[in-house]
Amino acid sequence: MSELEDGKVFSFVVKEAKRLGYTEPDPRDDLGGMDVARKALILARLLGQRINLEDIKVDSLYPDNMGPKSISVDDFINHVLPLLDSEVGEKVAVAASKGNVLRYVCMIEGSRCQVGLQELPKDCPLGRLRGSDNVVEIYSRCYKNSPLVIQGAGAGNDTTAAGVLADIVDLQDLFN
Repeated sequence: MSELEDGKVFSFVVKEAKRLGYTEPDPRDDLGGMDVARKALILARLLGQRINLEDIKVDSLYPDNMGPKSISVDDFINHVLPLLDSEVGEKVAVAASKGNVLRYVCMIEGSRCQVGLQELPKDCPLGRLRGSDNVVEIYSRCYKNSPLVIQGAGAGNDTTAAGVLADIVDLQDLFN
């Protein structure tokens, strides 16, 4: 979303992210929130919550009629995605007029979990987020006023490969 603040068009940003390997093979997994929702489900379960994917409120950036059941990936990227440019651009402009930015955010609070676009102050950790980085803000009894913030690369071939390798090493340790 940060690229849109620089005046780039939504469809161009998505196509470029796909070209760089930052999105899922079908970018609708990212734009529809399902990739984030699956990761949120894993995190929520690690935190002891007994929830299912259906329990997560997911707000998609595209309407159902643009989904994978209706339109191929190529048609979506080349013909349909540009139809979202003005709507997304308008949301970015409205947020900017208030000194804010838009970020696609996952929030886990107790057994509640939601994923979607949020308007945030540009000086908060999520608001300062740029490019393909990810940020996790942890609020707890110890961090209720000022969250513990973890930030780093969140996409790309090298990042994914490093994560898979780390998982393999963890599995090896588990079985040795």
